[in-house]
Amino acid sequence: MSGRRGTETRILTRQVGIRLTPEEYERLLGEAEAAGLTLAALTRRRLLGLHITAQVDAGLIRELRRLGGLAKLGIRTPGMAESGCRALQDIRSAIAHLAAPS
Repeated sequence: MSGRRGTETRILTRQVGIRLTPEEYERLLGEAEAAGLTLAALTRRRLLGLHITAQVDAGLIRELRRLGGLAKLGIRTPGMAESGCRALQDIRSAIAHLAAPS
């Protein structure tokens, strides 16, 4: 059927054309890649005011969890509590940065 792509179940038959600067186009491509969407899907979600969530690399999540565990261990080690607290704060900041909308 025309208008279907991948696992899309709706039939999309209408088109809207917009012009972008090369910089705007590259920015949207980057955002689409980060969200795990096609450029068309990202644009559609933006135009309709739908939520867009970036797809975070599973390896990055595992690494943050590992570092969090090591920081907690450091907090419990005599003489390392201050360093462990700083490391946990850095990890929280990294997570907040990843979770922030682009």
